[in-house]
Amino acid sequence: MYLIQRDGPQAAHFDLKQTLGKIFSPPLLGFMLGVVLVLLHVQLPSFLMATLGYVGDLTIPGSMFFIGIAMYQAGIKNIRFDREMLGVFSGRFVFAPLIMYALVVAAPVPLLMKQVFILQSCMPVMTNAPVVAKLYGADSKNAAITVSATTMFAIIVIPIVMTLVQHL
Repeated sequence: MYLIQRDGPQAAHFDLKQTLGKIFSPPLLGFMLGVVLVLLHVQLPSFLMATLGYVGDLTIPGSMFFIGIAMYQAGIKNIRFDREMLGVFSGRFVFAPLIMYALVVAAPVPLLMKQVFILQSCMPVMTNAPVVAKLYGADSKNAAITVSATTMFAIIVIPIVMTLVQHL
């Protein structure tokens, strides 16, 4: 959080109360409540389950609208392959898969699990990055550009990585 705030227009400061408020956010508290309800085998009424299901089903499309708007406003023409972008690309598509390979190569898990971990490690920048950047007043435009660029480049990288992990 501090590093994201530092990228914003105001001076970054660490506030324990604010940090705990962000960690124990409504989604996390809802998840924790859900875990408790499941562990206690509590059955909610069907009308409530249906309503909560509808709200939950809107979460991803809603965030995709925001991200799409942010990517449109950032503009694909604004993608610049400078040192920062090359750092992001090398981290996402080279170093992360290599580190994951080093971590799982000797692990006593099925081969398919190793392959999935390696493939997951080279996915594009998370689509919630612009949302989080906007929340903290950081450069959401740059975050949207990074999501766009890594998503487009992933179309090339993921088939290559899939071919490589088949030969583990």
